[in-house]
Amino acid sequence: MTETPFTVCIMAAESARLKEWVDGLLAGGAVAVPTVEVLESVDSTNRYLLETAAAAGDVPRACLARSQTAGRGRRGRIWHARPGASLALSLAWPIPHGRVPPSYPVGVGIGVVQALEGLGLEGVRLKWPNDLMVDGAKLGGILVEQRMPGPDRPGWLIVGIGINRESADTLGLERAVTDLASHFPGGAPEWLELAARVIERQCRLHPVLLREGIAPLEAELERIDLLRGHAIEVLGDGAHARALGIDPASGCLVAVFDDGAVRHLHSGEVSVRGCEHG
Repeated sequence: MTETPFTVCIMAAESARLKEWVDGLLAGGAVAVPTVEVLESVDSTNRYLLETAAAAGDVPRACLARSQTAGRGRRGRIWHARPGASLALSLAWPIPHGRVPPSYPVGVGIGVVQALEGLGLEGVRLKWPNDLMVDGAKLGGILVEQRMPGPDRPGWLIVGIGINRESADTLGLERAVTDLASHFPGGAPEWLELAARVIERQCRLHPVLLREGIAPLEAELERIDLLRGHAIEVLGDGAHARALGIDPASGCLVAVFDDGAVRHLHSGEVSVRGCEHG
């Protein structure tokens, strides 16, 4: 990755408010509390955290952007966040030894769903590997990236979380999308509160996921797994199968195909489409 200097405007008042929210939610817990930055605009919150890691030390960090101009999704897709309309949030965790369970990204998804449920949103589901869905429409997505440690620096685990707050119908995407404002009678949760709730849940889950993966969360995963038990199509080769669930050890989607073969599908190798869900 080519390092490029960032010119960003840190929103000091908003950073202080978000830090206060996060500190209050995590008070009394034996978990690492991240530093917090709220930016007016940035191309990618994930990229910002990665490329400023050297100057930030080895403490966990959270970055929220009011506007994101070139956020990245899975397979290099670009995701834009207009001012205030979306949650564009990334967290960075130092990983001294570079050991991260392969199911970690699925655990992140479970945590986001739990945070949204805590705010009162019902019916949100996780569509493997990284989509947040409500009533068959995409509410948001997750991108987890890792930089391996070097001789003189820790590795970093970067967790990017994007959630549509409002005006999802203006995104012009070729798939069904939704936003929080469509599901809360009084409008979407306040921007900083939403970020604080998501950060709090990730901070509590992070040490659990590093130690044990998603094994302690199997019941939660089964409850929110959108594809489980449904017909799927593997994009690229058009093969049809039925999803059996997500393997807690590997984070793979387990599926039985029409010929009776059971396969573990890796998110980096295939994309799937739920035939009932689009």
